[in-house]
Amino acid sequence: MRIDEAFRRVIGGYWWLIGLLVIVPAVAAGLYGAHQQSQYQAVARVQMSGGLASTNVQADAATQWLQGVITTPNMVRQAMAAAGIPGDPTLFATHSIDVTRVGVSTVNDVVVTTDNRNRSIIAANSLVQQALRYANTSRQSDAAQMGSLNRQIDSLTKERDGLIRQLAVAPPGTVLELQARIAAMAPTLTDLLRQRSDLLLASTQRSSIGLLDPATALPDAVGPKVPQLVALAALAALILALGCVAILEAIHPQVRGRRWVAAELDAPLLGHLPTLALSGPKGARSLRDFGNAARVVGSRFAGRPILLLPVEKRYDQWAARICLELETLTGVRVEHAPDAAVTLQGRGPALGHPSDPVVIALSPAVESQRKLEDVARHAAVMGWPIVGVLTFRRRRLLDRAALAQGGRHARPPITPVAPTAPPSSAPDPLEQDLGALSSQKMRGMS
Repeated sequence: MRIDEAFRRVIGGYWWLIGLLVIVPAVAAGLYGAHQQSQYQAVARVQMSGGLASTNVQADAATQWLQGVITTPNMVRQAMAAAGIPGDPTLFATHSIDVTRVGVSTVNDVVVTTDNRNRSIIAANSLVQQALRYANTSRQSDAAQMGSLNRQIDSLTKERDGLIRQLAVAPPGTVLELQARIAAMAPTLTDLLRQRSDLLLASTQRSSIGLLDPATALPDAVGPKVPQLVALAALAALILALGCVAILEAIHPQVRGRRWVAAELDAPLLGHLPTLALSGPKGARSLRDFGNAARVVGSRFAGRPILLLPVEKRYDQWAARICLELETLTGVRVEHAPDAAVTLQGRGPALGHPSDPVVIALSPAVESQRKLEDVARHAAVMGWPIVGVLTFRRRRLLDRAALAQGGRHARPPITPVAPTAPPSSAPDPLEQDLGALSSQKMRGMS
């Protein structure tokens, strides 16, 4: 199957289904978005510690740390209470709070989205202030702990230095005692120095926050984005619709288009009937064109009958009407397949006989591929070559009854008139009856 044929089968054959499956969800999404409340955003800008970020990894790390702090359920709950926003803090943090960085830097925007401008501003400011208190409290705690360690280290150092000075002038009896005390201070002093080094390293790595701009609301509403919602719904529906029609085409493959039908039967297209009213001007013109093509086929297969074989049994009446109208309009005789089968019954089943018929297939412009394959297979078994195809336009719902009755606006069947015998060929039966009656009367009188 070529790409253009696949496109014609899927898109051209099921355009109404694709359109329905796309339009309905798109309209529903538009109505849903139009009835949603407007959403407003408040944005507060903060500066993280560390100065300039040299890589995206460092900038992302600062952003993720800030987002993890301000989406803490306790902080979110307090911000919602301050702004008078009901609901679950976890859902509010997931859907209404966001942190975005500005370029490759440690500057971040805290964004809060609600259905009210003032609530968005209050919630954003509350989150930023809580984050500031958390970061500043942590650094103040580090500073206090650092001061305590420094005081302990200074005290032990002074005490050790004093013992060292006493050791220089101490008598021999107290030297061992002073050395023992100095040795006992060494592990404690070493541990305090290690704690101060670890605290200093942790303090340099701990983030801090500086407020650059308090929360302000954007002038226009940011949602709902109805066009974007409609576009996404239409795109998802289009993908689903294409999948559905692909499955339908795989289950019931259809050949669409008169030329594709002829190509499927591997025969030339001799004509197309765009209407079921064969007695009208448009139908008569199309039928005459088909008659001219059928006459050429008849001259090519001289002496062999031409059958009009419908691809489906329900088109038998329609095929009979076409044969009748064709002979009436053009004088070209094409036999209807069921009538021809009765006529040829006594000829014998031998195949390849010089008078074997040839077939013109009658098919709608849209037909099942399996039925076309069946017709081609049966014709090949009978030894009747398909030498042409006649297609017609069929509307599934409107033309069902008309096809069963043999078309639309069909004229009554024409009864052929029996030819009169020439005067010299045979005696008239009426004259014979009159002569016999006269002879009987003559015998009675005698």
